[in-house]
Amino acid sequence: MQQKLYREELLQIFPQKLRQRIEESVTFKNLTEIRLRADLPVLIETTQENYFLKKEEAAEKRRAIAKEEDNWILSPEQLKLIFEKISQYSVFAYTEEIGEGFITLKGGHRAGLCGKYYYRGEEKPQIKHISSINLRVAREVIGCAECIVPKLFEGNTFCHTLLISPPGCGKTTYLRDIIRLLSDGTDTITGKNVAVVDERSEIGNRTREGIGFYLGNRTDLMDHCPKAAGMLMMLRTMTPEILAADEIGGEKDIKAMAYVRNCGCRLLMTVHGNSMQDIFARPVLGEYLKKYPFERYVFLSKKEDRERIITIYDQDGIQK
Repeated sequence: MQQKLYREELLQIFPQKLRQRIEESVTFKNLTEIRLRADLPVLIETTQENYFLKKEEAAEKRRAIAKEEDNWILSPEQLKLIFEKISQYSVFAYTEEIGEGFITLKGGHRAGLCGKYYYRGEEKPQIKHISSINLRVAREVIGCAECIVPKLFEGNTFCHTLLISPPGCGKTTYLRDIIRLLSDGTDTITGKNVAVVDERSEIGNRTREGIGFYLGNRTDLMDHCPKAAGMLMMLRTMTPEILAADEIGGEKDIKAMAYVRNCGCRLLMTVHGNSMQDIFARPVLGEYLKKYPFERYVFLSKKEDRERIITIYDQDGIQK
């Protein structure tokens, strides 16, 4: 039922004919991205493959020999209509998010934006004349992290953990399931009080009606709040055993993490990267990691056939 709701929140932004064609072409549970570019073909990304959307079912069946003219070319007018629906016909209401290059949809889906970038003095930068939209599909995969969580403990103590992956490898999906397992507990792990700071409304995506991704019975969610401010707020008010946030990296984030850690709270964070060398080479994050290394590093990557690879190391670089 919930997956059907998330699917509907995504599909309702498309014009009727394009929506119908997408529904005919792809199985929603395997869908990861829909890339929309003005005057160019619609690109579908799934867990198994990527391909250009065809105009009709007949062309889809002969995809291997289909010609370029069979592709669904997105007109600028269609792209403009989709953007208007994403912003709910009120660009002003999304000024902050658009300035960061994205809008989060209900259901946790993220619309990445590309166009003409405007910056005027002290004002918030804006992206106008949208030319590309990358719809990243949020998916709840219950149980995907069951093989990870037992390796994040030393005895009964949760280790400070950093998930690392390039974009598009399922980092937020795995984070969501780790939070659920830590909160509810497993056969070998007692449930923990987990505080989640969800700056982009992607981890829990709680709506006004209370609908969102399930994060466990002992989880407190601070939604749409800057990570640094949210971490300190949750530490003061919710006394968490574990504090989780997605995509750390800014100087304020690092200072907040150091403070939280020195107060005895355990950390569960994610960051973009390909290797230990990548993250240790970053000016602010690298210095933090040298002083306060995480006790577990979880690397997510993909094989050529898109199968996930999960590798876990301790702070000494020993694989777990």
